[in-house]
Amino acid sequence: MAVEVANALGAYNAAVDRITEKAAGTASSDSVAGVPGNDFSSMVKNFAESAVNTGKVSEQMTAAAAAGKADLNQVVVAVAEAEVTLNTVVAVRDKVIAAYKEILRMPM
Repeated sequence: MAVEVANALGAYNAAVDRITEKAAGTASSDSVAGVPGNDFSSMVKNFAESAVNTGKVSEQMTAAAAAGKADLNQVVVAVAEAEVTLNTVVAVRDKVIAAYKEILRMPM
């Protein structure tokens, strides 16, 4: 599944580069609209890192609760946040894959 997401991101970046080249009449660059770090892949990377951090916090809270060092309410909140984050990641992944499949159906 990770390969499909990577392919989708690559296809998206290639499509953006083609559009940028046509609009500007220049060669493609590593950034979109000349703003480094403000492209789709950076956004996805930041989102993924945030999702991983949320999962780690949930695991730490669960371990602290098992050791008797955390309030049960805090653990429930952390686990609920991790669940919502995971559901969001899955939804975004599904949308990216759907977009990739749509790009594959486009004529070149």
